[in-house]
Amino acid sequence: MRLLGICGSSASSRRTKALIESALKGAQSGNQEVEIDIVDLSEHTLNFCDGRPIESYTQETQDILNKIERADAYIFGSPMYRGSMTGTLKNLIDLIPNDYLKGKAAGMAATGGSDHHYLGMDLGFRSAMAFFQVHTIPGVLYHSKFNVEDGNIVEEKVRNQAESFGRDLVHLANMTGGHVLGPSLY
Repeated sequence: MRLLGICGSSASSRRTKALIESALKGAQSGNQEVEIDIVDLSEHTLNFCDGRPIESYTQETQDILNKIERADAYIFGSPMYRGSMTGTLKNLIDLIPNDYLKGKAAGMAATGGSDHHYLGMDLGFRSAMAFFQVHTIPGVLYHSKFNVEDGNIVEEKVRNQAESFGRDLVHLANMTGGHVLGPSLY
């Protein structure tokens, strides 16, 4: 199983990326056959989605979309800006062809300045995943108050929740097996 973490910040992220990386480590600790990778959008320049065929976007944009197509499950993470995911992550979602995610599993991770923003990720992001017919973990891995040192989460409780979240995502992906449940939308 290939599990891809996507850090949706356009700025260099410490907390969101650390949360995703902890979840990826947890996923792999429960099953050594899980291959993990991360795409940090702050390290890439993606084309703005404008409806062109994938082949006409830059090679960098195509390479990230190819990683997404090959993955079996995802952890999408974003800092919360104005009660929603970043524009950078939304642009990536707009770039993804419908069938790349169809029937796969995903988890949502977010960070924010307070405890009051987690629903923004749930509302906007879960709607997008429903369009793709993605199976999502019911809750959002959301934390606002934790510290990161040398790329690692300091607080054991936050780290343990993230690792458990990763293991739960592998379990969900294995249970659904990449199949759409219910009527196919397209």
